[in-house]
Amino acid sequence: MRVRQVDNALDLFELFARDKRPLTLTIIADELGMPKSSVFNLIETLLARGLIYETRQRGGYYPTPRLHEIATSIMEGDVFLQRIHGEMEDLARSAGETVLLASRQGAEVLYIDVVEAASPIRYFARCGERRPLYTTSTGKAILTSYDPQERARILEQVDFVRHQATTFTDAGKLMEELDAAVARGWTEDRAEFTPDVMGIGVPLVHGTRRFGLAIAGPLYRMDYQREELAAKLRAAAERMQRIMENADH
Repeated sequence: MRVRQVDNALDLFELFARDKRPLTLTIIADELGMPKSSVFNLIETLLARGLIYETRQRGGYYPTPRLHEIATSIMEGDVFLQRIHGEMEDLARSAGETVLLASRQGAEVLYIDVVEAASPIRYFARCGERRPLYTTSTGKAILTSYDPQERARILEQVDFVRHQATTFTDAGKLMEELDAAVARGWTEDRAEFTPDVMGIGVPLVHGTRRFGLAIAGPLYRMDYQREELAAKLRAAAERMQRIMENADH
């Protein structure tokens, strides 16, 4: 069950991230579709916690550096993500495409790190976004990290929905695709969720932690160089795998 107050607070911070300017109570209420009384209570709570401040009297509110400090402190606790982010940046530069790291959350994948390509025409995604497990190269990569029996059990719990003409809606056909991906050495997503976007993915596994690492970009640009991109992805994944193995030492 989602908690409305938490949703409202996160929506507010995403609004600040989008607009990048102080916002008045009225603007916040209009943008978020909330009653002014609810916005006032939210603002008062965040003011008391030092997460936002009033830039000047009736001049609007804006987040303080405290939010960044909290986020930075949290990230310091995940040694693995810290250590492999540089590898993701190197891969994005080498491939010229966006690089994504995802974890499985039930029947979905959650993007936990994203390095966007420098190209003006690129695949855009944000940390925290979710996608159906069966529609993305990251999700398929995670599925290939399980043995066939466990893979089948997971897919039995998936509610297949057709998002694009190329979306898999049959567990049996998807299992065949995953078997082919294991033999090939990487997974593919050919515009199965986002139109005109292709993804190439591989799994990263350490103990009980499973991730999908992928390169994603415009289908027209990635398709003809898929073998070269897959080779770069697999080489980067091998380096990251060693980082994972050394993270506990």
